[in-house]
Amino acid sequence: MDSLSRRVSWDILSRRDPHGYYVIPLKPEGRGFVESILKQNNDPYARIVEGRDVLLVRVRSRSVAEKIVRLAERRGLIAEVEEIY
Repeated sequence: MDSLSRRVSWDILSRRDPHGYYVIPLKPEGRGFVESILKQNNDPYARIVEGRDVLLVRVRSRSVAEKIVRLAERRGLIAEVEEIY
């Protein structure tokens, strides 16, 4: 993992939204990928919010967030978003 990827991962996992969720921006083509991870982990609080050019995945569990970020980075599915809050 290069330093830019590490910074993106750290930035995503170091902040939560005001409701306590980790918010992970993904490219729209990552929908099936993230749905399968959420189904495997059975997170009842997880939500996928669909925007025009980005999916925002909201999860409360840090371990699920880490898993999504790690696998999404490998597949190049992390969306570049300046400010998501």
